[in-house]
Amino acid sequence: MKKYRILLLALCAAAASCVSEADLSAPETAATAGEMALQTKITGSTEGEYREGCLLLYLNDQTTARIENGEMDAVADEMFAGLEIKAFEPALRHAPKNVELARELGLHKWFVVSFDESTPVRTFAAAVAARPEISAVQFNATPKLASDCKAIPFRPQASLSAASGDVMPFDDPMNSYQWNLNNTGDKSVAETAREGADVGVMDAWKLTAGTPDVIVAVCDAPVKYTHPDLAANMWVNEAEKNGVKGVDDDKNGFIDDIHGYNFYPKSNGTINWDAKGESGHGTHVAGIIAAVNGNGIGVSSIAGGSGKGDGVRIMTCQIFEGGYAGGDREMSEAIMYAADNGACIAQCSYGYSASVFSSDNAYINNAPLEYRAIKYFINPENANHPSLESNLVIFAAGNEAASNSDYPGALPQCISVTALGPDYLPAGYTNYGRGCNIAAPGGDYYIGAKNEADNKSQILSTCISEVSDDYAWMQGSSMACPHMSGVAALGVSYAGKLGKKFTSEEFTSILLTSVNDINQYLAGGGIKPYGDMTFSLKTYHKRMGTGAIDAWKLLMQIEGTPSVMVKTGETCTVDLKQFFGESAADITYLDVTYDDEAKKTLGFASAPKVKNGALEIVCMKNGSAKVKVSAIAGGGQLGGGNNIGGSEIAREISIISRGVYSSNGGWL
Repeated sequence: MKKYRILLLALCAAAASCVSEADLSAPETAATAGEMALQTKITGSTEGEYREGCLLLYLNDQTTARIENGEMDAVADEMFAGLEIKAFEPALRHAPKNVELARELGLHKWFVVSFDESTPVRTFAAAVAARPEISAVQFNATPKLASDCKAIPFRPQASLSAASGDVMPFDDPMNSYQWNLNNTGDKSVAETAREGADVGVMDAWKLTAGTPDVIVAVCDAPVKYTHPDLAANMWVNEAEKNGVKGVDDDKNGFIDDIHGYNFYPKSNGTINWDAKGESGHGTHVAGIIAAVNGNGIGVSSIAGGSGKGDGVRIMTCQIFEGGYAGGDREMSEAIMYAADNGACIAQCSYGYSASVFSSDNAYINNAPLEYRAIKYFINPENANHPSLESNLVIFAAGNEAASNSDYPGALPQCISVTALGPDYLPAGYTNYGRGCNIAAPGGDYYIGAKNEADNKSQILSTCISEVSDDYAWMQGSSMACPHMSGVAALGVSYAGKLGKKFTSEEFTSILLTSVNDINQYLAGGGIKPYGDMTFSLKTYHKRMGTGAIDAWKLLMQIEGTPSVMVKTGETCTVDLKQFFGESAADITYLDVTYDDEAKKTLGFASAPKVKNGALEIVCMKNGSAKVKVSAIAGGGQLGGGNNIGGSEIAREISIISRGVYSSNGGWL
């Protein structure tokens, strides 16, 4: 009997499959018996890109039970009689932490057979498809990163002004170029740059800049964990760090996974960032989320802490190497690893092109292994932060300028992020429309570039010196996605600080409604350049998701403080009915109070006051802060002492001053 390399998945106790043969069947159209059998069992595309030399197989209950009873060799001999194979093993090479849930999802029934790459995958599939042990056959499909992966090294020039007019709160010298964090409308970024067209994080940092108990798994190309601006915010598996090299010290099935693991085929698990063709994509993504703030070097980030070692942590789950992608199997393993090792957010800037799947069911039935890995990650049993009842999965919407999101991001269980430029308008590459949930800065070279040295309308972040530079410009919905993950990480950090807990539905709802309006710039039409072409803005009206993410608004919703928006530089009135009831115009107001920091942040032209039941306020600066309005409940005077009167009541209100706000509309 032939001997095969066996890595048996240690899943015990029988469970019914979640993938039925009916779910995965397709009409018989092929002429040969093998092709006919394949057509009845094939799941997933055979036309798109996939890994050569391997095939995913979904086995029936009896065969899976035989393998679990030690008959792996016998099963392999029967299924592959007359065929040359290299290995036959479980699709998940390591036992998941939550064995029972994995079995409920049918993950124990997926296996991989490897063979010579010179044999066409379809030929091999047709040769085994008729075997009764096999219920479904899937090519190991590969996704694409949602970026052109062109990393342009950062080269500051004296002739270029900084992107930030106000000094950022951290001493990271390059943060003046990060319009995505603080957009002052600087015309050296783009002639059409809009003040306030950023993620609204400047004032959110006053409440939290991230906490180490929030772990974000970057499922992507490698994160360079020795990068001077990332090292202090990397997730650390202490048992492996302090253990013996080459030994699985923490018994999680992975050897030497100190900062994460490399799932790319043919790797030995070691994170590899200097492979030929590497772009630095994963490291760039990680820097947007959690480059170390306040360390006096490089860039700032959304959730990289306050300079006191308090940023969120990055776990690197490598599935791309040297510009090449792992397949469905490797993506599934990475997502499950993230769940099993403490990540509460999966950051995924990749996907299948928008043209591949036409509906949720098409994706679910054609990528069942990855879909069930995502379900494993978001199942409440695997929640990894006390403030969330289930983990979050965030995907890039895609870069084909298509009218629907890439999958898996288009799934309702995931958040799909579209891309904006510094003008608060869609970038020409971004997907939009069906399945797209929310927008964030992704960069837009074509509205700012005048020569190769001028890339300030893209996103500046960390990169890999071995292949580009320690810092570089990139663009794509790949870059929009980590803005969303970073803001979500801030939200989870703040919820933890306040001792609050949210269901997945609750947190997702407040996340997707913590936005600023961008439709005001799209409704009237107009055109925007994209390379040598132009496109109509009206195409994107109401199709970029709920709006542009705003970190301050998210923290206010988590806190429970209502927010109102005002237009910077204009006298604005805020109806107080929503805060003091329908009779707000008839009650007596005492005062509007605020601290010096709020006055400085909002730049009050005069003291805010209440007139005829409305708050009158003039803010001369973009910013977010809170004011307190106090009033008398009942009568024109307060009770107490010799008086008979009413009780003092007060409401704290978040004031958001934005240059991008329209008085005719906007998200509150």
